[in-house]
Amino acid sequence: MPGATTLVRVAIYFTNFGLSKAAAYLAPLVLAACLDSSSYGIIEYAWSWSALVATLLTLGIPGALPQLSLLRRPIPMADVMTLCVAGPGALLTAAAFIAMTIAHSPAQAVVLSACVIALAQATLSSYSRTFSHRNLAPWFEGLSIYGMTAIALSLAVAGLTGVSPLGILSGVVAAIIVIIALTLFARLRHAEFLVRLRSAVRIGLPLLAFTLSSIWAAVSGRVYIGALLPIEDLSVYSVDFRIASAMLIVHSIVGTGLFARLYKMPTRIYDRVLSLYLVALGILAVLISLLFPTLLAHINFRSIGPEQTAAATALFPIVMLQVFAWGAWASLEMRLARARRSGRAAQKAIILIAGIAILVSAFGIMGVLTVKLCASLMAAQMLGGVAIQLHTLWRRGMKMRFSAVAFALASLTIALSSQIVSR
Repeated sequence: MPGATTLVRVAIYFTNFGLSKAAAYLAPLVLAACLDSSSYGIIEYAWSWSALVATLLTLGIPGALPQLSLLRRPIPMADVMTLCVAGPGALLTAAAFIAMTIAHSPAQAVVLSACVIALAQATLSSYSRTFSHRNLAPWFEGLSIYGMTAIALSLAVAGLTGVSPLGILSGVVAAIIVIIALTLFARLRHAEFLVRLRSAVRIGLPLLAFTLSSIWAAVSGRVYIGALLPIEDLSVYSVDFRIASAMLIVHSIVGTGLFARLYKMPTRIYDRVLSLYLVALGILAVLISLLFPTLLAHINFRSIGPEQTAAATALFPIVMLQVFAWGAWASLEMRLARARRSGRAAQKAIILIAGIAILVSAFGIMGVLTVKLCASLMAAQMLGGVAIQLHTLWRRGMKMRFSAVAFALASLTIALSSQIVSR
């Protein structure tokens, strides 16, 4: 039987985790309820690009941290991690300043500033997960959402509407983050910094391609819709995506609290654990899909007009399938990273993503692209990515039989639930 101290720690963890994930989940929905479709759409667009840019500019170093710290003799990495924020962050902040003052493009300034916040999120979340700072990790994982939401809501309370104030205040926040990162780097720098940096980059770069492809698969729907369709469609898709993402709270609980244990787990055991997890996610996805029409009828989102309610309802099961596959993708990603097969999987995933991009662009040019068609292509992209992961692990000798069956059955069940919701 666990002792009183253990029970208290578990209670504190779940309470803290619940608060952090509730805040990260509800914050975008609060923005959707308070902001008009244009302002909310720009923030969602910034979140999508910031996740990609932050991952690219950190060169895969956050992903290399577990291997450098958990599977070998620990190597000091605090100074390397702070540089991941300070260096790229300074360039992005300068670009945001130029966008505001010279290019007169506050929307670009918002995107660039959001990228700086995302840099801090990527490094802090990786560090806290790796070293089992369980009560800090959930807050760091949502740092970009918390930051942009706080900026937007503070401006709304002050009565400052429009994109220009958002660009100015987000740029100020980005500058503060860079100053803090530079200060920490100066204080934490250890001997043989360049040697450790090269080692981290050498391990991180092979992980980078697949990490980028997985992030692109998650955010590309908002990028495509924001670029090719009206901003109102982006708002509808984003609200559906945010509500569907409630399912990933389960993934965050497991991934954050048990990251080190899952990372070290043998494949045979991990396969059985993951299969049960995917079945549970599939059941949860179907339940949320069935409840969505009732939820939408009782919550007033300013960013979704009454005439768009039917479209949002019809779109939701497709978005839910995409989010479910995203959860499976993220769960398999750590196995690929441990097996050092991320590069192999990335090559195939990039081909898939390029093919989907060609289809979306072609449909957009022909004028036949709709938000539902785009969401369907995004779901297909996610499902194909998971199939690539499973095939790559299989060829490596890591045969995830139970997980493959569970994923296929759960995906089919979620797809069939769309027929019930649409009636």
